[in-house]
Amino acid sequence: MSATFLTNFMRLALAVTGAERGMAADGSLSIVATANLEQADVLSTQFIGIEVIRQALDSGEPIITNNAVSDPRRAPVTNTNFSNLRVVVVIPVEELGAVYLDQHIRKGVIRKEIVDRLWLLGGRVFDSGEMNHSEAELQALYEQMNDAV
Repeated sequence: MSATFLTNFMRLALAVTGAERGMAADGSLSIVATANLEQADVLSTQFIGIEVIRQALDSGEPIITNNAVSDPRRAPVTNTNFSNLRVVVVIPVEELGAVYLDQHIRKGVIRKEIVDRLWLLGGRVFDSGEMNHSEAELQALYEQMNDAV
């Protein structure tokens, strides 16, 4: 059931943020779903998805970064092609896993308040124990949160 929830949560996060690509991984870092990501993308040495998911799961908080500098200690020696610069967001969902999102920098950043609301929603649903929500039901819960703000 957690794989289904993470998949639905990833789809909601893609819809809400407008991100181009997404991935859901469980707590053991096994990929349970992807959107617009090819296996070659995930296996590329330039793809930081699993690394950033691990960081988000360890910290228990969302991460907003980019694919050029995921570790500030390596920033001076990072060599990347800025034409491929992507905004990266990872939203952990308690110990279930996390959702990875990214988009080309030209599309702009994904707003922190949206990321925080999605994170809060994931935590609330997890705490309720009702993780069998469809994507549409998750969307309705997200909209209720926005109405309450």
